[in-house]
Amino acid sequence: MALRAVVKYEPWTTMTEEIFEQLNTLSARLHGLNEQGLVLTLAAFADDSLRELLLSYMFDNAATKKLVSGFDAPLGTFSAKINAAFSLGLITPGQYSDLEHTRKIRNIFSHTWHEVSFQVPSVEKHILALSYSNLHLVFPNTLREKLETSISSLLLELKVAISRIAKERKKPVPLGSRIYAGIPGEGESNFNLCISKLGEISEALEVTAGEEKRFLTHAKKLWIEKCLRVISHSSEDIQNLYIGKLFELVSPEETKFSNLYEGYRS
Repeated sequence: MALRAVVKYEPWTTMTEEIFEQLNTLSARLHGLNEQGLVLTLAAFADDSLRELLLSYMFDNAATKKLVSGFDAPLGTFSAKINAAFSLGLITPGQYSDLEHTRKIRNIFSHTWHEVSFQVPSVEKHILALSYSNLHLVFPNTLREKLETSISSLLLELKVAISRIAKERKKPVPLGSRIYAGIPGEGESNFNLCISKLGEISEALEVTAGEEKRFLTHAKKLWIEKCLRVISHSSEDIQNLYIGKLFELVSPEETKFSNLYEGYRS
């Protein structure tokens, strides 16, 4: 059944023609598959959609790719992806349940040497437990129709979630932080102390080597961070003055490690 109309997935989200075309393409691909082929194809599409969903939401770095993709990835299995997506709030409890039933149906079909069909009680109970499709408004007369319409609708919902994340740039908020020792005193005296320390460290870096030089490089970053914190709590006209003095000792590149630097880029 081809779907053309624009349907609201949520009050704030309108489905696009492109996504419906994807569902129609999927329906065409599923048509003619035997029961095992249908189950394995739907499960593979769900697995791939979850992978794409997790990658779209997580930070784009090497650690994320190692978690989700590649050999022996912790989130490489269908089960792990389902649990991860649910724990991150990317899928609803109903979608989690439907994905779990899909996974169990897939396992029955792929992990047995005996002939399996939708009428086998262990399979039938999982199909019957699936949510009905929100997009197909005709009662599914067969177990195959129930499975195909329910999981096709679920796949479409996952695609919508991926599109929403891409459009709204819904990313996790960085929570990791390091601890820095503060400086007692007033703003101007604190800034002058930072500048003095940075001057001393810059001179020492010219005559040191090895582990001590590594430590001084680390200390320089700490005092740059302290400087930026003083600047961030200063008035705008003072900020410009302090930034000019700071950049007499360090380059803008040396400040980019700090999240505080964002506000002072020209």
